[in-house]
Amino acid sequence: MEQSDSPLVSVLIPCWNSAGSIERAIESVLEERSFPLECIVVDDGSTDGSLDVVRAVAERDPRLVVLGLDANVGVSTARNRGLELVRGAWLTLLDADDRFLPGGLATLVNATLVADAAAIIGQQVWWDGHRRWQRSRYDIDDIRQPGRKSLAANPGLLNYVSPHGKLLHRDCWKGLEFRGRVLGDQPWIIRALLRAGDRIEVLAETVYEWYRPGPDTASTSITATTRSSVDRGVEAIEVAIEALREVALEAAQRLGPADRERLVARYTERLVATDLAAHVSRALDRSDPGVGRLFEAIADFVGAAPSGSVGQSNALARRIIEPVLRSWGAIPAEARKAFAGLLRASLAADPVLHRRAAGRLARLGLRIAGPGDSQRRIQVGAWLVQLAERRRQARAGEPIAPDDAGLEEDRPGG
Repeated sequence: MEQSDSPLVSVLIPCWNSAGSIERAIESVLEERSFPLECIVVDDGSTDGSLDVVRAVAERDPRLVVLGLDANVGVSTARNRGLELVRGAWLTLLDADDRFLPGGLATLVNATLVADAAAIIGQQVWWDGHRRWQRSRYDIDDIRQPGRKSLAANPGLLNYVSPHGKLLHRDCWKGLEFRGRVLGDQPWIIRALLRAGDRIEVLAETVYEWYRPGPDTASTSITATTRSSVDRGVEAIEVAIEALREVALEAAQRLGPADRERLVARYTERLVATDLAAHVSRALDRSDPGVGRLFEAIADFVGAAPSGSVGQSNALARRIIEPVLRSWGAIPAEARKAFAGLLRASLAADPVLHRRAAGRLARLGLRIAGPGDSQRRIQVGAWLVQLAERRRQARAGEPIAPDDAGLEEDRPGG
């Protein structure tokens, strides 16, 4: 089936310096000929010949629409430019280094024929070029069990807020825009799914292969996250603040008070536990001297979060505060001051933060570290949190990490 005047489905692919993978991604779409479709590729100022590859494919298949941008403007702007060209009643997005599995796109489309749905969600698999796997936070019933869902009743869907493996009716996304070079897709997808209400159909079939290279593999995809700088982490946190605000406003229009509060709290938890914590972890692993800027940005996030949302989970205590305290000896002096500010903001948002720590000894550590700006109190708390981790490792039979945090020489009473 060739190009139709009225394609049923539009597939949008942003592309940046992906000459080695873009044709594979496009072919995973164009191999489907059982329904009218268009495939829109927006080249975001590539310098490696990606645009030439795309144009060569377009000469062979008129269903491929090509838009070449003069300069690199980032994935969100590239996607927004592509949205302006979309003609299909249904939309799905594909990244230039990913692909639809054989028959995957048809599986999504066929579901629209038998289900009165506004959003279809298929399963995805991760691939690093050698092996395929499922991530643990993704392997939950809200995502994996097929059936009719909604974000209000199935908030676990917030663990699957990439734009991949989903088919969205135009009514769900019309008027929405992507924002930011990082995390820009999260509020777009969540708001679209909120608009779908209880008309979200989750499928059992795996339809999408998401490429996630290992840390030693170079990747230049438009959506390959640059994870080597505090600057990118601070940018992500700034976007997270705005994303949470947008989702809260959309939820206020679509949900009752109880469902709205629960959804916003779950999204806050997801942002802290996954997105914010990942940047802190990488900065600690690198002993990044600029880590204090991350602490300041997270303090801003905590202060901007809707009232009560931070204090409904243990994510802040266990994924951010405790890891920093365990690495206290490696934290630069200026960053320690910034962390004291983060502690103040965290306690203001959750006065019983210490109760959410992992274990009695760690809870005691957070309770001691929390009040005021006393670096000595924080240091004592850090020592207790590190001791709690060593006890956990011993009980679990894990190798006990050497004291590389510089706490032994400052050990209380030593």
